[in-house]
Amino acid sequence: MRSATSSSERGRRFYPALWKKNMARFWPIWAVYALGWLVGLPLNLILNGQTTSTMNGMSYVRYFAVDTVRQLATFPTVATTLCFAILAAMAVFSYLYNSRSVAFFHALPLRREDLFLTNYLSGLSFLVLPAAGVFLLTLLAELALGVLDLRGLLVWLLVQVLLSFFFFSFAVFCAMFTGHILALPAFYGILNGLAVGLLYLVNQVLASFVYGYVDVGRLTELCDWLSPFFRLNNALNVETAWSVEGAGADRITMIQFHGMGTVFVYALAGAVLTAAALALYRRRQLEGAGDVVTVAWSKPIFKYGVGVCAALSVGQVFYEFFAYALPKGGWTLLVFLLLWGAAGYFVAEMLLQKTFWVFRGSWKGCVALGLVLTAFIAVMELDLTGYERRTPSPDRVVTAVLYATDTAPYDHGDGSVIVTDPELIEAVVDLHRTIVDEQAIQENAQMGSDYETVTVPGGRLDIQTAGSSRVSISYTLIGGDVMQREYRIAFDADTLADPDSAAGKLSAFLDRPEVVEEHYFPDDREQALADGTLRLTGIELEVWNTEQEEYETYPVPVGWREEVLQALQDDIAHGDLGRRYLMDDLERLENCYYTDLRINYEWSEAEKGGTSARITLQTTAVETLDTLREAGILDDTHILETQFDRNVYNYED
Repeated sequence: MRSATSSSERGRRFYPALWKKNMARFWPIWAVYALGWLVGLPLNLILNGQTTSTMNGMSYVRYFAVDTVRQLATFPTVATTLCFAILAAMAVFSYLYNSRSVAFFHALPLRREDLFLTNYLSGLSFLVLPAAGVFLLTLLAELALGVLDLRGLLVWLLVQVLLSFFFFSFAVFCAMFTGHILALPAFYGILNGLAVGLLYLVNQVLASFVYGYVDVGRLTELCDWLSPFFRLNNALNVETAWSVEGAGADRITMIQFHGMGTVFVYALAGAVLTAAALALYRRRQLEGAGDVVTVAWSKPIFKYGVGVCAALSVGQVFYEFFAYALPKGGWTLLVFLLLWGAAGYFVAEMLLQKTFWVFRGSWKGCVALGLVLTAFIAVMELDLTGYERRTPSPDRVVTAVLYATDTAPYDHGDGSVIVTDPELIEAVVDLHRTIVDEQAIQENAQMGSDYETVTVPGGRLDIQTAGSSRVSISYTLIGGDVMQREYRIAFDADTLADPDSAAGKLSAFLDRPEVVEEHYFPDDREQALADGTLRLTGIELEVWNTEQEEYETYPVPVGWREEVLQALQDDIAHGDLGRRYLMDDLERLENCYYTDLRINYEWSEAEKGGTSARITLQTTAVETLDTLREAGILDDTHILETQFDRNVYNYED
């Protein structure tokens, strides 16, 4: 009598008996998966139906149906399918990792393609069938509670099925490369984030010794796509807009699930991975059961991959650990990369050969890895690519963005500067070139802050004598290319006073009236005020009451708001307001007041709420101060204290 699981009749591809055996043998996997989603969807919905709580003006059960179901199709679905897909693959293909079982299954009169297809569909059933059952039960629950949202449920089911298909196909693909069951989840987990991880490590290594390095811009998105877990988490989200009017579901003006295109792309990738897994399975060496890697051509990739990852990760950790005891730079870093790259390479070789004695026959490969690492560091340290010296031509720059940290006063003037004006772009490029010219100076400079205590009228004062600032520069070039650099520049009073130094040029650029104007009164905000989508709701200032000896907040009278705004803009245009300081020196403490003027705005769309702008007033802002006095905000008993006034202290020797 012919066995139901060993039929070799022509044309047969799927064996129901084997499928049933897999479903019965590995039932805890799909049962736990189903139970989790039963609790998360239909049972959760039914329990919410018993409460009278509301969310955004609608019953919680209704909110759950229209919004939460879609939210569950984002990270929760990605995480659960990621985890249960590898469990399913480990279960249905577990026979490949034991010599006895693999010999038994392949001794049956079954074609490899048929065995692969039946096991593949078995594992996929662990994920898809529970999802279908949960979908039907949730549909019935929503109907019973009168909150049916079929579109939201279909979104959840579609994402469940497609991501189950992708992650399971990915897990099966990984399963074909190894003969060790514990290596399978390791490969699967690493490959899900390997590209992003490697990019991060490379960026960290290069940033530690390449002057101005930020990242490999063009590779960022590619590495994101090659790391499915990270890409899907970033792409899948739900956007919901609510109206202030109406009730219940009528308040929803828009609900949109983002990322479905990404899900379809990965589903197509799953089909490719399935075909590749089948091709590998057809050529799989059965005696490879128990080996960490079974595919011959992938063994060198494994060895060198482990070596590179060990060098970039552990090598960098040790370089940072000994940073204060050894010279900084690419050559010191190279020593640690070579040591840990070799360690990783030989460990991988030991895993492949299942012996500790691998040095004699593998040293040539280790030398090759060392030469590659040396060439990599040498090219970047000697700047053979011209990366450190490269600056763009101003006429090729469409937009330049500059940001300098740790500049005072600490109000809304402390932010990125976005410029499109050719004159300002040329100023940014000129500053960039000066920073590049000062590379040797900046790399050897002390980047900390120094202070000294000086005696002044009324007591003593701590003033800053040296400091540093992180300067980020980003260019958008003609054609859409983006060029980014980041530097740390040190300065003191002498370098700030030198108009030809990087610090002097940075300070001069930040103090340009058109740059200050964009900080406090950006074009997009002014346009919103002009077209009515944004309106001014108030201006207020905190002043020192000399009689009460406390700070009090005073609003600018409605009739004086426009005059105050005009005075602010006039002072900025004259260079009397908005001065930026790279150090908390005596000039900064004497010129900047202790409190800020706050300008409040409100969007016409209520859900956007309000916004505000803080401007630190300065003693040189004559027109603004005169206007505030005329408006009655400032007088003899309501004054502004400078930073100098607040920071002077007395103590007994």
